[in-house]
Amino acid sequence: MSVDVHEVSVAFGGVTALNKVSLQLERGRILAVIGPNGSGKSTLFNSITGMVAAAGGKIAVDGVSIDNMAPNRRIALGLARTFQTPRFDPHITVEEAVLCGFYPVAKPGMLSSLLRSPGVAREEKTFSDRCSEILRELRLTKYRATKMGELPMGQVRLVEVARAVANNPKYILLDEPAAGLARDEQAMLSVEVRRLAETGVGVLLVEHNFNLIRELAEHVIVLNRGAMLMSGRAEDIARDKAFIDVYLGSSGR
Repeated sequence: MSVDVHEVSVAFGGVTALNKVSLQLERGRILAVIGPNGSGKSTLFNSITGMVAAAGGKIAVDGVSIDNMAPNRRIALGLARTFQTPRFDPHITVEEAVLCGFYPVAKPGMLSSLLRSPGVAREEKTFSDRCSEILRELRLTKYRATKMGELPMGQVRLVEVARAVANNPKYILLDEPAAGLARDEQAMLSVEVRRLAETGVGVLLVEHNFNLIRELAEHVIVLNRGAMLMSGRAEDIARDKAFIDVYLGSSGR
């Protein structure tokens, strides 16, 4: 059971943003992707989730090819993601934002929803209870009725993680989830990421905070200019001169 990315390339016009990148994300594992700005990290996420079309290569989820699938069908296979820049209506509440995450797994059709059938009521109760649980796990309960536009960015990012978790994904792609978080919020995020992996969710993590990656990831892939520079354990990569030169620059030496 895994997400398999095989030699995927993405081009925008004449510019190659991703060049034959491969990875395997297994259920219950935490895999990190790291690299300088413009190295192709978000493009990799977008190619997996169908936000951009790959120019070459293959992507499969649990053995099912998703190369020609629309994003919503990829979600139905168990993919979820967050974005580097969170996207929310500033006028909805935190609770409403998280409840939106249940939409891909909601079963009743329009007619049964309009008629308020017993099945709809039961599902809404299930979603409400699960929403409360997620908010509690991410320490967001006190913001439940707060408008998204009133939250600091750190909390907004946590709400996006909560929304992505809502539909019980098999695999979750987190795009810089710790950006803007205070230290205690980062610690709480780490606990939640580990909990997800322990429940069998595969986590693909893009993050600039290398200390967080060291703490969480079992395997790290380093991208540079759209291509894979190296891969391995975080501790080994941290000592590699090529990584230090590309990611940390002269100050890293």
